[in-house]
Amino acid sequence: MSETAELKKRLEALEGKPQNRKSRPSVVTIALGIGAIAALGSLLLLFSGGSEPDSLETASPDEFQAAGPGFGALEPTPAPIDTTPPPEPEPDSETEELRAQMDAMRTELEALRNASAPEVPAVNTEALETLGAEIDALRSEAAATQAALREELEERARQIQRLQNDLELARLETPGTPAPTGPTAEELRMQELERRRQAELEELQARIASPIIAFGGTGSGNNDTAAEQRRLDGDTDFVRNGAEPAEVTQAQLIVNPSNTVVQGTMIQAVLETAIDSSLAGQVRAMVSEDVHAYDGSRILIPRGARLIGRYQSGLDIAQQRVTIAWDRIILPSNQTVEISAFGGDELGRSGTTGFVDSRFGTRFGSAALISLIGALPAVAAQNTEDEITSDVLEGIGEDLRDSAQSVIGEYLSVSPVIYVDQGARVTVMVDRDLEIF
Repeated sequence: MSETAELKKRLEALEGKPQNRKSRPSVVTIALGIGAIAALGSLLLLFSGGSEPDSLETASPDEFQAAGPGFGALEPTPAPIDTTPPPEPEPDSETEELRAQMDAMRTELEALRNASAPEVPAVNTEALETLGAEIDALRSEAAATQAALREELEERARQIQRLQNDLELARLETPGTPAPTGPTAEELRMQELERRRQAELEELQARIASPIIAFGGTGSGNNDTAAEQRRLDGDTDFVRNGAEPAEVTQAQLIVNPSNTVVQGTMIQAVLETAIDSSLAGQVRAMVSEDVHAYDGSRILIPRGARLIGRYQSGLDIAQQRVTIAWDRIILPSNQTVEISAFGGDELGRSGTTGFVDSRFGTRFGSAALISLIGALPAVAAQNTEDEITSDVLEGIGEDLRDSAQSVIGEYLSVSPVIYVDQGARVTVMVDRDLEIF
């Protein structure tokens, strides 16, 4: 019976039926424990300093564990605790030096704290009071001097005003002779005429005494006639006296070439408003091409800028161009530039052309009407045998011709009209150097 009971117990232990059996430790737990023991041993070995010789590991027999199950891992014994004290740190030279400096600073600080306060020199109150009294006396003296000077200046101003009043009264009471104001306008004119006459006389004498004599086409032996011919000969006078001395002009430097549009630059534009030369008015155009600086580094007048100008009316007969004057440039950057430039066509010729209405029919019709009004009474007078009637008709014809001439005559000199359409291409030649920033 005992053997059967023991076999049942072993079978129950293998099947895990009993509830009071202790849990078996896992392999991972055992491995972690062994690793922790190894790490702890390494740390102990590292802190031991390695001065003592390593002892050989020996094994000690453990007693057989009678308690617990007969199968499974055995419980390891706890690792021994190292009670060896850690070695003292070696002395550091830098630490010792810093510690010595700190001790010296503490000693110096204690000496400064224990030092007695410096003695304050005694103040001489009597000298200070004497100095203050002298300063007050000087201030009083300066104030008195300023007051005296102010009174003296006021007295002088009153005297000057009194003298001026006396002088004005004397001028009003006694009419004096007017002071000479220099030569009058008539005297100046006579002096200028005399100067010109003297200059012409000297020029004539210089021509007569000149070693080179240019005779006209009709030579004469008379000296007066030759001199008069030389004086009146336009070609000779133009050649010999027309030349003027050349002026010397120094070159000037363009300070900001990257911000300058120089004189003579052509601005291409397109008209935004049409032109009718029968009446003068304003005109506006838009810049169609970018205008660069003198050095070409940047655009100063971009496309889209506005041009403001005016055109002229009252053209002459056979004139086919209207004159445009451009006065202002308005940039998209809210800047404006004043100019005084002539406008031209797309090739740069002065003036702008378009459709020219010469009004030939109006002028020719006016002339024909005047001639017809004067001719009809004359024809009627020729066909009349009565002399009195003929004279009356001729007089009526002359009166009608004169009246028609005064009424319709203005149509004979009517000026042509030029029409320039909107969108026409024009050019503007800059008349001065423009600096645009």
